[in-house]
Amino acid sequence: MRAEGSQTLCPLFFTDNISSPSMGYGTDRGERAAAYRVLGQFFLSPPDDEALEAIRQDFSLGSRESLDKIAGEFNDLFSYPRGRLVPLESVFAPSSGGMTGDVVTIYAGADLVIDDAYDVAPDHISVEFLFMSYLIENGKTEMEQKFLEQHLMNWVPYYCGEIIKQAKTLFYREIAEIVKDFLISEYDLYER
Repeated sequence: MRAEGSQTLCPLFFTDNISSPSMGYGTDRGERAAAYRVLGQFFLSPPDDEALEAIRQDFSLGSRESLDKIAGEFNDLFSYPRGRLVPLESVFAPSSGGMTGDVVTIYAGADLVIDDAYDVAPDHISVEFLFMSYLIENGKTEMEQKFLEQHLMNWVPYYCGEIIKQAKTLFYREIAEIVKDFLISEYDLYER
């Protein structure tokens, strides 16, 4: 049930400009927000041919695997429930008790609900990254820092390390390294 006045988080499916915003790890709010949206999409669905070429170019990836191989690995790693590394905080956070309900409460505290059409768990990395994008775009710095520290940094760097160890394609190993480096740079923004 949606509270009156709440906004919705909506799916993106590679609709943003794929170029690598903020991969220089800058501090511009618009670039940082776009980076979260783009990076979250890698865990939501495999890219199509056009997006794959743009990703390879924009992120300077060395990967040359076929789209079929990348899509197969996506299903093997990330698809729910059979993927080996389903990107859910409740699975990978050290203290995973109740994480899904916790993030829903946090979203509600920001007057957000997840769009009913978005068939993904609330603690899915793509939803959490989309939430960070929203916080950044709306200048909710205190919430942004708290969510980064208490949620994303609590599981995503470890999770990316597992992808790097277990992925068979260079594509997903490179993406995991980019996501991990990006989050560490984000955390470092608050440590300055």
